[in-house]
This record gives sequence, C-alpha cells and structure tokens, in this order.
Amino acid sequence: MSKTRPVNRPTKKPSASSNKPKKSSTANSTSKKTSRKTSRSRGKKPIKQSWFKALIKRLFIICFVLGLIAAIPISAWVWWLDKELVQHFEGQKWQVPAEVYSAPTLLRSGDQWRKQDLEKSLQQAGYRFGRNSQEIGWAARSSTKVSAHLRSFSDHTGTYPAQRRIFSFPDGHLQIKTVAGRKVTSAILEPQLIGHLYGGNSESRILLTYDEIPRHLIDTLLAVEDRDFYEHIGISFTGIARAFWVNLQAGSRRQGGSTLTQQLIKNMYLSSERSYSRKIREVIMALLMEYRFSKQEILTAYVNEVYLAQHGNKAIHGFAAASQHFFARPLKELSIDEMATLVGTVKGPSLYNPKRHPKRAKERRDVVLNLLYQQDFITQAQYKVSLSKALKTRTQAGTRSLYGDFLDLVAFQLSRDFDKTTLATQSLKIYTGLDTRVQQAVLESMTSQVKSLKRAKKGLKDLQGAIVVTDAHNGQVKAILGSSDGHYTGFNRALAAVRPIGSLVKPPIYLEALANRSFTWLTLLEDDETRFEVGGEIWEPENFDHKYHGNVPMYQALAKSYNLATLDLAYRIGFEEVGDALRRLGVEREFTMFPAVALGAIELSPFEVARLYQPIASAGESSQLGIVASVLTSEGEVLKEFSQDTRVPYSKAALATLRDGMKLSAQIGTTRAAQAALPNLVFAAKTGTTNQQRDSWYQGITADYSTTIWLGADDNHPLSITGSSGAQKVWIEMMKRLNPTSLEDVLPQGSEYFQVSRNEFKLAADRCDDKMTLSFLKGTEPDDKNFCIWPF
Repeated sequence: MSKTRPVNRPTKKPSASSNKPKKSSTANSTSKKTSRKTSRSRGKKPIKQSWFKALIKRLFIICFVLGLIAAIPISAWVWWLDKELVQHFEGQKWQVPAEVYSAPTLLRSGDQWRKQDLEKSLQQAGYRFGRNSQEIGWAARSSTKVSAHLRSFSDHTGTYPAQRRIFSFPDGHLQIKTVAGRKVTSAILEPQLIGHLYGGNSESRILLTYDEIPRHLIDTLLAVEDRDFYEHIGISFTGIARAFWVNLQAGSRRQGGSTLTQQLIKNMYLSSERSYSRKIREVIMALLMEYRFSKQEILTAYVNEVYLAQHGNKAIHGFAAASQHFFARPLKELSIDEMATLVGTVKGPSLYNPKRHPKRAKERRDVVLNLLYQQDFITQAQYKVSLSKALKTRTQAGTRSLYGDFLDLVAFQLSRDFDKTTLATQSLKIYTGLDTRVQQAVLESMTSQVKSLKRAKKGLKDLQGAIVVTDAHNGQVKAILGSSDGHYTGFNRALAAVRPIGSLVKPPIYLEALANRSFTWLTLLEDDETRFEVGGEIWEPENFDHKYHGNVPMYQALAKSYNLATLDLAYRIGFEEVGDALRRLGVEREFTMFPAVALGAIELSPFEVARLYQPIASAGESSQLGIVASVLTSEGEVLKEFSQDTRVPYSKAALATLRDGMKLSAQIGTTRAAQAALPNLVFAAKTGTTNQQRDSWYQGITADYSTTIWLGADDNHPLSITGSSGAQKVWIEMMKRLNPTSLEDVLPQGSEYFQVSRNEFKLAADRCDDKMTLSFLKGTEPDDKNFCIWPF
C-alpha cells in the first residue's frame, strides 16, 4: 500500500520582520472590508460638507454686507440723535421770559406802620406764621409785636443777607430790634416776583442751579422715582425687574421702570406717542445723555423741566415754579410733607393736583412719605408728624390781574433798549419801583369805591377809572391801575384814557405866578364876569357854583378852585406863559394855547398828569417818573441801570411854596371831605371836574405818595359826580389803607413862613385874631405889619 509522504522543502532563515506576530486571515479580511467602507465613506462626505460650508459662508457674507449697509443709517441716526441731544442740552434748554420784580420794602424805625399792615405784607410775600421765626421765611406774632426771619436777596444795589428782626409799633411808629434786643435803624423785605414779560401764556418756569436744589427734594425724588439713579447708565435693569415684580404681585401697573434720565428725555425731546420706535429712541438717547453729561447736570435739568401742573392755559414746569404755584413760597422753604406733595404729583400732574383733588393728592403724599421712611431718609418722628399734617395749599393772587397794567408799562419802557426776543428768552431779572402794598391798596380802593358809587347814584353803570401813584421824593411809580373792574383787561386807561384835566391845570398856573415873584398868596384876583373872544366867538366862562366872588386872595382862589379868578391870573401873567409853564413841567403832548386851557381844556392821560405833578410833589427833588430801576442777567450781572432826570425848571423854593399853598384846600377848599375823613393827615390836594361832569379828577400829595386818580366813562358821556364826590372818595379809602406820612411844615432855602392877616397884605402879630400862616418866596413877604393894637 502506497503512502503519500510529505515533501521536504528547503527551509529559509526568517528575516527580522518575520518576528512580528501575524494577523489571522479573518482579521485581515475584516480589515480589508473596513478599509473599503472607509474609503467609500470618505469619498462621499467631503462633497456634502463643501456644499453646507459654502451656504453658511454665503449667508454670513450676505448678513455681514447687509449689516454694514444697515449700520450706516443706524449710525447716522444715532449720530444725529447725539448731536441733537448735545446741542439742545448744552445750549439754551428753555426760553425763559424776563422776570419782573417789585422794589424791596424798606422798613425804617420811626416810620408810620400798623401791626396788621406789616403782617399783611409778610403774608403777601409768602412768609408763614408759626410759633417762632427761627427758620428763614417764617414769622411769629404776639398781641403787640411781630418777628420775622427775612430772606436774603441780591439786586443791582448789592447783596442783603437774611435777617431775623423783632418789630413793635409804639404810638403807630415802627421800632426794629435784633433778637438780642439791640435797636436797628432799618430792615428790608425782599423784592417780590410780580410777573414775566413776553412769556406768552404757555409756560411758567423758575430755573434753579444744582446748588439751589434742596437736598431733601433730591432725596425724595430719588426715593420715589429712581433709587438707582447714581448707579445706572441711563436705563436700570434692576429698576425694570423691581417694577415687573411689584406690578406682577399687584396684578396691575403700580410702578414704572423708567429712570429719571428716560423721563427727562421724554419731557425734553419726545412726543407723548406710545410706540416701540419711540421707546427705542428714548433708550438710546438716555444712554447718550448719561455718556455725555454728569448726574448733577441731568438731575438739575429734570428738576427744572418736569411738568407738574396746569394753571389756566399756562403749564407749570419745574419744582420751583410749582412751589410758588401751590404754596406761594420758595422751594427751599417747603416742609417735608409739602415736598412730598410736589414729588407725588410727578406720577400724575392732573390726577394728583393738590388744589383740584386734595384727597387723592394727600393719599399720594402719604405714599411718598412712607417710601422716605422705609428708605431711612426721614425718622419715625418726622414721618408721623408729616403724616398727621393736613394738606394745605395757598392760592396766590393772579399777578396778571394785580400787576398787568404795570407790566405793560415796564414792557413799554424796555422796548427802547431791548428787543422782544431777548426779553422773552434770556431769563433776565428786571427790578422796578413798584410797591406791592400800594398796588394792593390801589386795587381794593378803586373797586370798592366804584361799586359804592354805582349803588348810590344812577347813571354810573359804565363808570371806569385809573390811578397812578408815584414816590413823592424820587418819582418811582409805586402803583398803576388801568381799570375799575378789579382785573386786568389789557386796556390801560392810566396810559390810554386821554381826557380834559379840568381844574388840575390850575396849580401850574399859580406856580408860574409865584415863580415870577410878582404875585404872592395875598395878591388879590378878580373873580367876576369876564368874556373872551376866541376864533370870532365870545366865550363866557363861569364858576362851578355859578356865582361871582369879587376880589379874592390867591390862596383862596386856588383852594376854592375859582375859575374866573384863575382866568384873571392867567390873563395877567400871559396865556402863552401858562402854556410854557405846562411844557416846562413835562407836558409833551401838542396843544394849542387859548384861554380855555387855563380851565383844563387840555387833554392828558392820568400818567401824564402824574408826570406834570411830580416836580410839585417832590418840591423840586425829581421831575420824571421812574419805572424800571435795573436789568440783570440770570447770573446777576447788571446789564442796564435807569436813572431819572432830576433837573426841574423851577426853584425848589417856588415849588415848595406852591405845594404848601395847596394844603389850604383841605382846610377851606374843595378837599375838606378828605381832611374830615383823615383828621391827622397833613396833605396837599386838588380836585378837578370837566364840563357836564364827564370826568372826575383828584391829585393828592403826602410825604410818601403823589396820587393821580381819574374816573369817567369810556364813551365820555356825562356823569353825576365831581372831583370831590367821585375820585376824592377813592383817594380817601386808599390813604386809610396805606396810613401815609404827613407833609412837614418845612421849607427849603429861599422860602419862608410868615404870619399874616387874612384880608390884608400885612404881617400879623401874635395877638391878632384874624391871622394865618402862609409861605412866601424870600423877599416877597409883606413889608407892613398889623400889630392889632386897638384903642379903648
């Protein structure tokens, strides 16, 4: 049997590589399969990734290009917003009209003052009466004294610090002391803001600097409106989150997330539109504002800009203006509860107006007080006291009604030196000579007496009137009223009612006679029938009583206002000289001189009559009327000071002699009713009545005031009142309210008093019964003397 035997093949030496372990055939097979799969997989995936990457890349490029394209207008828009914001904020943010101020009230020891008058003046100036006067703006009173912590102020004359003074009134005269009891000669009550010029009727605003903002207002404002103000960048994410949480818990909108910066942007730049685009603009501008300006600048702008109330057709902007509107006092003098009331109105100026909705405003105020307490801005004691206070506002008298006629006069004077735009926008401060106490007395006296006259007499339904009061010494206009209605009408009769002045023309005629030294108070005038040929016609004047009084001394003719005697005097000195005398005393209106002018047939306004009498009232100290004293910038720089021409065409002696003679009217003449009503007052006066009693005039002069009063009808129809029965009554009530100082029996050099016989041109001895005292220019007094020695 055959066997298959293995074939022995030659053996080879293994190489170095043969020492590596060999993979099994199965493993090798698997590896090859995997390799082929991997090869196929790698062959397809690069194709897919390339397409996706290209798409992404293309989309990115498109978006990038579109972004660049969009960024150009967006950047331009943001740049434009930034430019608009900076220009408006750094430039003039507000067009604030010029502020007009009254004169400061000078309180001098020894002057006549009643306690109730000083109290009223302090109240009108916004002083609060309490237990003491330790704080500025506060006053206190007892049965005999008044204490007040007077405010500081600055004007063109200097800076006056705050002063605490005690006022007493022994025998009706003011006595001023310090708290320590030291006597002082004077004290000054600060000027009062009486109105604005050319401000239109749209806004009222009083600007404050950051340093003028009370710290407590800042605390209250931030506690309520923006507690993160000093940390955020214009928008507050924590504020938004806090508001969202509060509103979510309440189930309604109770709190907003807007910062003060956003609120300022809304007020200064944006409309009231509610839209996403406006909100985006608000956010961007808030960020820009925070980047551009400091927190102090933003806060100051907010305090001045925020809308807080509406008064008629005028919007009240800023906390300073709102303080005056609601509380009639400076912002820095508000109490904690009053400050909380103001801040509370920010949420809803109409909804929480304390005058219109006091209950709702008080509830809002209490919420603000609670926030202040919770955030430790006030103590528990302050919180309880403030919470217990009733909400009280103080209605300020309408300045336009009280001072409107005077403001017209101020605007008229300044129009020669300042353009309307400057006065309307530059926040100038205008200081005047107006006396708020006198203006109030003028208004009250006129309205009261005109109403009384209308009730007492028929035919006076349309009775109107005007008053001009000047300082008897320097000619500053103290008060002016152009209507008897008690409110500003826009028609200022003190300037526009040009009427015959009647017998008010007579004192200038007597002045001319005295000044030429050919006449004295004892010169006899002929009060008898007379005729004048004027333009081919015969004019036959009469006295008011239709009687003739024969030869009368000059003092009597003036005191009793005799027409015929005055015509005799005018004829003797020359009618042309009479016309020149009127022009020298300040009449600028053109007129033709004829005999009737000597009885008042010359038409002037009340303001022009006041100008005519100023040299007489001041006895030569002043001749022109002053309205504006100075104009200052908002920073206190003096732009212009005004001064009156003090040149007077007559000597002080002649003017004083005339004024002294006018005092006799109160003793024996047409103003005796005024003397009876004011028995302790020494004054000079003259009444005036025109034909058919169409016009009632009165000129009264005391040591303090020169007052011109006119009553009449706008259509110039006849009335049933004279100067004595009409205008004089207004003056009497006005003097009762003002308690003026009497004229003194003192004459300047060149004029002297002499005791004379009533009916003879002779000096009278003390023993004479029929004697009186008259003033004479030196050298014109009688030479002869009556010794009144009678034989037995």
